[in-house]
Amino acid sequence: MDIETREFEAQHYIYIDGSAPMMDGAAIAKAMGAGFGQAFGFLQQNGITPLSAPMTVYTEMPGEQMTFRSGFLVTQEDASKASGDVKADQLPKGKALHAIHVGPYPELNKTHGAIWGHAKAEGLSNVMPVWEIYIDDPEETAPQALRTEVYHALA
Repeated sequence: MDIETREFEAQHYIYIDGSAPMMDGAAIAKAMGAGFGQAFGFLQQNGITPLSAPMTVYTEMPGEQMTFRSGFLVTQEDASKASGDVKADQLPKGKALHAIHVGPYPELNKTHGAIWGHAKAEGLSNVMPVWEIYIDDPEETAPQALRTEVYHALA
């Protein structure tokens, strides 16, 4: 797996808050799917074109409960349209480690572990947020072929 450092300007996104028990893959998938659907509906209702495929942002390390934000990258102007359950935030300007996970979503922890290990070996400090961008549609792509971009912010 190739792990590289990428540098970003601040990136705006809209999202729906979600949570599920950490070890319950079905509950996590259901909560994320509902969040993506609600966020995408908001985009459609407001004439907003997303700048990314669906994404999940993690702002804290999970405990027994995993909390996350399901959404899409958007322009700063479109982020200002967030209302109700749809919120806006931005990924910070800076560097992040990046890898592409290929395989089923329940195996994403292997890619995250590889990134954490790489950071430690290189003497880099990981910080939150961590985010994933789901390149392929799981309804059209076999689980073993799903591609997910994984990012870990660096201090």
